[in-house]
Amino acid sequence: MSEKGEPMSRREFLRRGGAGLAGLALTGAAGSSAAQTRPPNLLFINVDQLHADALSTLGCTHVRTPNLDRLAARGMTFTRSYSANPVCCPARSSWFTGRATCETGVVMNEWRIAEDMPDLGQWLGARGYEPIYAGKWHVTGRPLAKSFRVLTYGQLYGELSDAMISRSGEAFLHSYDGDNPFFLCLGLFQPHDCCYWVFEHAPPLGELPYPRIADDLPPLPANFDYDPAEPEFFAQVWRQRRPFLEQWTETHWRYYLWSYYRMVEMMDADVGRVLDALEDSGHADDTLVIFSVDHGDGLARHRMVSKMFLYDEAARVPLIVSWPGHVAEGVRDDTHLVSGLDLPATLTDYAGVEPLPKARGRSLRPLLEQKDPTWREFLVAEAHRLGRMIRTPEWKLIRYEGSPTEQLFDLRTDPGETHNLAQTARHAGVVRDLGARLAEWESRLEPLPLEGRDPRQRKR
Repeated sequence: MSEKGEPMSRREFLRRGGAGLAGLALTGAAGSSAAQTRPPNLLFINVDQLHADALSTLGCTHVRTPNLDRLAARGMTFTRSYSANPVCCPARSSWFTGRATCETGVVMNEWRIAEDMPDLGQWLGARGYEPIYAGKWHVTGRPLAKSFRVLTYGQLYGELSDAMISRSGEAFLHSYDGDNPFFLCLGLFQPHDCCYWVFEHAPPLGELPYPRIADDLPPLPANFDYDPAEPEFFAQVWRQRRPFLEQWTETHWRYYLWSYYRMVEMMDADVGRVLDALEDSGHADDTLVIFSVDHGDGLARHRMVSKMFLYDEAARVPLIVSWPGHVAEGVRDDTHLVSGLDLPATLTDYAGVEPLPKARGRSLRPLLEQKDPTWREFLVAEAHRLGRMIRTPEWKLIRYEGSPTEQLFDLRTDPGETHNLAQTARHAGVVRDLGARLAEWESRLEPLPLEGRDPRQRKR
């Protein structure tokens, strides 16, 4: 019990006990002189395919995420956070290099990253950090073991492997006694299993398999319907490849939503195991924690599932950063536009090392420490090699190379992206201005020539 007669927290018990887990003997543990001079440990928990609003801390009543809620209470949550490219491999290539996906060469899944482009594991590992990884990596063309010390690789299905990944992280945190700070990355799969759920349940559902959950099925979203006049390339590669979705009944869609939220809760439990281990190990006071997601999920918005498109359902992603005593706590940032490109710059900034070469992002540190910096006026994301999105605080423009149809949304009045204003005469100036900004952004990039890199061509 504490001096006030209340139950002690894990951290308080371990601090007072002065013994227990090996992590307390670390050089650099809380209270040591080394902790005041060396940079923080870095813990990057990344998950796959989590919708930006599928957290109870953000008001979702269909899911319970107590562990991510407590992380948010201990840090800052960004609600205008976007993937650099809302599909697995491209997004992850940007996470670990700070480069746009047209520069990494990973413009779609299975495209290989530029061989000579350093990643964060290599970069921090050469500058005094112990780079450790467990779980999903999915940066095609870059063997994980060449960048990190690998605890476990994971086994494709989150339901089968996420517990192994989180327990590997737990064991590492409890046992680490190195002199150098660690850079621990944990790649959880859930709720990516929803992809396999869709494959399995593509045929018409018929009767609900579990009638007792009928009253618990979430309602359809307000933007469930979609505009058939979407960009031609997008409609061809996305709509035409998933015609089975048109056969789904309302019950089918709602059952999909219910199932998705259960996968989110599985993920949250594994995040909780890692957060508990961090607190118990004595490293919490010396560790910057970043939680983020490679891309979102359609989640029935626009009658879509999965990813690889530029509506907010796939492009916008959760981002929570925590380091009590150093980062603002319990703050929700609904203002600043942040990108997956910003994660490498943030990590190298807190590590006290130079940024990765030609990194395009900005360190979030001034925002995290509430120093009110001058921030970006827009951000850009790519998709499916030919797609581009430019997002300002007010507007979003989506265009695909070769498609005459563009999409313009006023996100102040239409957050569900249901009214395309690109063809209206009164908004022509907005389209021109956003197009000019997009062109200026792209002029600063160094796109990797894609000839000969298409994995489909290599297989022939």
